[in-house]
Amino acid sequence: MNIKRENIGLLNELITIELLASDYQEKVAKSLRDLKQKARVPGFRPGHVPMGMIEKMYKKAVVVEEISKLTNDEIYKYLTENGSDILFEAIAREDKTEGDFEKADNFSFSFEIGLRPEIAVNYAEAKKVTLYKVIAEEQEIDKEVTDMQRRVGKFSSTEEVAEQDMLLVSVNRLDGEGEEFTSSLLLDYVKEEELKSFIGKKLHEEMTIDTTQIFKSDYERATFLKIKTEEFGNAPQTVRIKINAIHHRELAEINSEFFDRLFPDGSVTNEADLRSKIKEQIEWRHVNETNAVFYNEVLKTFIEKTAIELPDAFIKRYLVENKQQYTAESVEEKYDDIKKSIAHQLIEDQIAKDCAVSVENEEVMQYLEDYVRLSHFGTNAKMDTEVEKQVSAYIQQMLKNKENVKNAYENIYREKITGGLKVKLQPKLKECTFEDFLSEISNKKEEKPKIQAKKEKKTIAADDTEEKPKVTKTRAKKKAE
Repeated sequence: MNIKRENIGLLNELITIELLASDYQEKVAKSLRDLKQKARVPGFRPGHVPMGMIEKMYKKAVVVEEISKLTNDEIYKYLTENGSDILFEAIAREDKTEGDFEKADNFSFSFEIGLRPEIAVNYAEAKKVTLYKVIAEEQEIDKEVTDMQRRVGKFSSTEEVAEQDMLLVSVNRLDGEGEEFTSSLLLDYVKEEELKSFIGKKLHEEMTIDTTQIFKSDYERATFLKIKTEEFGNAPQTVRIKINAIHHRELAEINSEFFDRLFPDGSVTNEADLRSKIKEQIEWRHVNETNAVFYNEVLKTFIEKTAIELPDAFIKRYLVENKQQYTAESVEEKYDDIKKSIAHQLIEDQIAKDCAVSVENEEVMQYLEDYVRLSHFGTNAKMDTEVEKQVSAYIQQMLKNKENVKNAYENIYREKITGGLKVKLQPKLKECTFEDFLSEISNKKEEKPKIQAKKEKKTIAADDTEEKPKVTKTRAKKKAE
């Protein structure tokens, strides 16, 4: 066996695997012997079919199968060991295949590859890009304090449903199956657009609800129905509920008990510390948005200032042969955008390499835990035992969705690249309110970068817009996948 590699154009090469008959004949002979033992041919006992008949019936198919397997294994092994500079997957070139399966002699198989261009990122080009820092306003802090007071406040009975109440209800299936059961319905679990159907309802009033529509997630729906999420197949969609009790959560007093409940680690012991902690958390949440703007502006600058040559003809052939969404005509129409997308990823990969970026599995787990604590409980501090059980349940629920894990990994990767850019560029920092930040971004004459709407945005499933071709990942990015 011999493997050759030759240049056939700009960043375009051909890998040829040459097979001698001796490379595969032993495997073919073994497969035929195995078939001889298993073959069922009328007039012959199992295992006694003449080898000549077996070869006549099966040899060509066996030769094709063994050569195909050997060739695929070898090209995969070669690209794994030598493919750090490869742009996309290899394209099999059937027009350059040589050999006769009837004669089962020597063969030659060729694969075309595109190469990643060498990129030198000139970081000085982006030193003028501004990094914003959003400062929390007093009214934002006031709102967070009130939310915390409500979250740990005590319940009192009331006659009419208001926001953030907890309802004790009787539940009946509309199909008549199953027995009536009681459950609690926290309005915090209900989607904002569905709340209006509950607000103002009176004690003992009845209503019909669609359990697949009103809850924020499958976890809340499962909790209400008292089942596991994997049991949804047998769960009722629409149920009739009767409100047996309405518990309104009163605001808790801000005292030592309040601090012990929310911050059992002792990190907050007075109102000044509380407001300082909240201010820090609000500003931390906005870091996602300001980082996204900074990153997009920097990458846009690099794309405009960095000359990148690509193996255009190869890329077009690759997309037409491997992506069903592309035809020869549509590739030509969209190729400018495709090139920008590829350039974006190549520059990002180069920055990751320059900044030695990698992501560990432990970081992904911590990211998901922080997300759950902040998005559902408003703090990343440890809480009491019952709340910690809820935190664990949320985390396990998120881990079941591979898209959440993938998005968490991608977000950490992006955050680390952004951190590396800050170190290299030492950008000018501009402090402003969130409203002023949005105003400045919206006033830009160039295309506006997309701002992630808050921490929640970072773990939702990727959008379903047209898929852009992705280059082969660098080893740094592969590490934690």
